[in-house]
Amino acid sequence: MQKHRMLIVEDDEKMRDGLRDIMRKEGYAVDVAACGEDALSQIRKENYELILSDLKLPGIGGMDVLRAVKQYDADVTFIVITAYGTVDSAVLAMKSGAEDYVTKPFNIDHIRLVVRKAFEKRSLFMRNALLESQLRKKYRFENIIGNSEPMIAIYRLIEQIKDSKTTVLIRGETGTGKELVARAIHFNSVRSAFPFIPVNCAALSENLAGSELFGYAKGSFTGAFKDRRGIFETAENGTIFLDEIGDGSLALQQMFLRVLEDGEIQPVGSAERKKVSVRIIAATNRDLERMVRDGKFREDLYYRINVVAIDLPPLRARREDIGVLARHFLGKYACENRRSISGISTEALAVLEAHAWPGNVRELENVMERAALLATGGMIMPEDLPSHFPVLSSEETLVFRSNHSLEQVGRNHIIEVLKSTEGNRTRAAEILGINRTTLWRMMQRLKVEDVDRPPEE
Repeated sequence: MQKHRMLIVEDDEKMRDGLRDIMRKEGYAVDVAACGEDALSQIRKENYELILSDLKLPGIGGMDVLRAVKQYDADVTFIVITAYGTVDSAVLAMKSGAEDYVTKPFNIDHIRLVVRKAFEKRSLFMRNALLESQLRKKYRFENIIGNSEPMIAIYRLIEQIKDSKTTVLIRGETGTGKELVARAIHFNSVRSAFPFIPVNCAALSENLAGSELFGYAKGSFTGAFKDRRGIFETAENGTIFLDEIGDGSLALQQMFLRVLEDGEIQPVGSAERKKVSVRIIAATNRDLERMVRDGKFREDLYYRINVVAIDLPPLRARREDIGVLARHFLGKYACENRRSISGISTEALAVLEAHAWPGNVRELENVMERAALLATGGMIMPEDLPSHFPVLSSEETLVFRSNHSLEQVGRNHIIEVLKSTEGNRTRAAEILGINRTTLWRMMQRLKVEDVDRPPEE
């Protein structure tokens, strides 16, 4: 493991050598400088993570060293040493970018702790920066897989709207990748440096929604010992993703409408209204227009969120993308599980392309993860796919496609999955890559009856 690297700047030789020895015993790589000029010379040659410097130095003082360092590399952690009674100078240094200060004479355990915490904070900051970089890379447009015409049209639309303030509604079946598209919009926009916060509308209870979304004031209810920021304030300048907005209650819809109309929130128990600047991206797998007609969704909210609509096609409507997606997921999970798998056989690909995919891309990802883990050879074969998948020759695949409507294919597949799980809906939903509620809705729509479990012997 690479050692943390630091520079100690101190004109008192005894103190300088003492600090060097203490920090080396802590496991750090330590260099020393006796004056500001020497420190700046070394900083130009070496990459230091932390600088521990006395403020009072001959020639160039500690404050000048601090300012020069911050201009050279703003990410370097700087801790100042100051004499007792001159704390005001240390406070000024912290306003200029210093992380912390210690006073002379100092306690050895205290200075160890200050330096250790500074390195820990820096490491956390660097990890967060790395994660943010990885997130941006993960949600670039090119990582939304698909070369079909519907997907190309969606890429073009995302590029057009990504930097606008416009509210977006993403429509599509469960598993089509609605959140992935929402994240792609955010992480490729001018808001990418600010938070992206997903909100599961179905999971928000009416009683707690106000405090969760808008925060609350101290004393507003039992246990409110201090002010708390809600999701909207936390997401300031960023994006809030309202997932499955059609599952939210009418009371919850009213809360969203008020924010969209006024651009303001009011924390629970507070008389103050606060301006917020967030972009709203909503998603649904339901027919909101029908819900409006049935009185189950507010018409005014529907028009507020439906400024720009992105319709994600189900996987069965872009079958030319199945092979591309399958190879992508296979490569991902073969790498994760350290499996040497070269590809997908023609026969296995034909089975994948003939499948109805009621769980869409999420189901395909589950299938390829399983195949990557359980495949017995270097190529995915039909027998490596789930047992409820139809094993077809090329000719049978053509017949299968031409003689069955897509809905009938989907209905038959759900029945086969239910049979394979002996009627266990929870397990069937897992296989399909959807949740139990969505499976129930599909069964209702496609008129699929429950499969009876076999009697226990």
